[in-house]
Amino acid sequence: MMGKSFRLAVGTIAWGFLKGVDDFRRVAKFLAEVGVEGVGIEYRLLPRELRMRPEALARILGEVGLENIGSYSNLKEPSIEWGVGSGAKIYWVVSRERDCAKADTILEEYVFRARSSGITVALHNHLRTCYDDLEDLSRILTKARDLALCLDTAHAVAANIDLEEVLKLYRDRIALVHLKDLRAMVSKSSVRFKRDFVNVGEGIIDFKGFLKMLDLYGYKGYLMLEIEALGSMDPYSAVRLGVERVRKILEDL
Repeated sequence: MMGKSFRLAVGTIAWGFLKGVDDFRRVAKFLAEVGVEGVGIEYRLLPRELRMRPEALARILGEVGLENIGSYSNLKEPSIEWGVGSGAKIYWVVSRERDCAKADTILEEYVFRARSSGITVALHNHLRTCYDDLEDLSRILTKARDLALCLDTAHAVAANIDLEEVLKLYRDRIALVHLKDLRAMVSKSSVRFKRDFVNVGEGIIDFKGFLKMLDLYGYKGYLMLEIEALGSMDPYSAVRLGVERVRKILEDL
């Protein structure tokens, strides 16, 4: 059966800012009940106590049997030490630097600093940054051989990236896949994340075709469901629905 090597995770971005530790604990318990294996952390949206005490986050996830697959990083925070303490496996990084030559240098230096930590640094193909198209991704991935790739489906399709071409070129560099749908094809400058980055099955992306390709090219990591545009749904209902849809697609491969 195709797709058996994939593991499912959910990003906490669906819940926005979590005010207290109990809010995070509730999310973690819910995800464990839904049956996913991992959680992707939005560090900037965590309650202050968990930003200050990564070991507390690790303990909560351990109690419910979830793996901390990693965290968003803007290359400034969270610190690499926080990632180690929280048990993060990956930092998916987004560079906001507009000078692309400088952005390359910053990324190369960051990868070097993280090398001994055990955390994989994976560049997120983030829209409207120096790394939102295949040419720019290829430039930095050629320069920084220890840099991995976090492939985001909605950001890629919005930037007219050929997903199969990415898999052909960089299947051995993909450390994480973010699954989210794109509501409609509009210009890059017109995309609004909280409107256009919708739940799987609510936009234009052929996830069955993509996941079949992903399996054929040998990807064996996490698929992380990420929902930014909730519409009228609450995050718990939206995530449950998204997980069910992804599982159904995998069953039908």
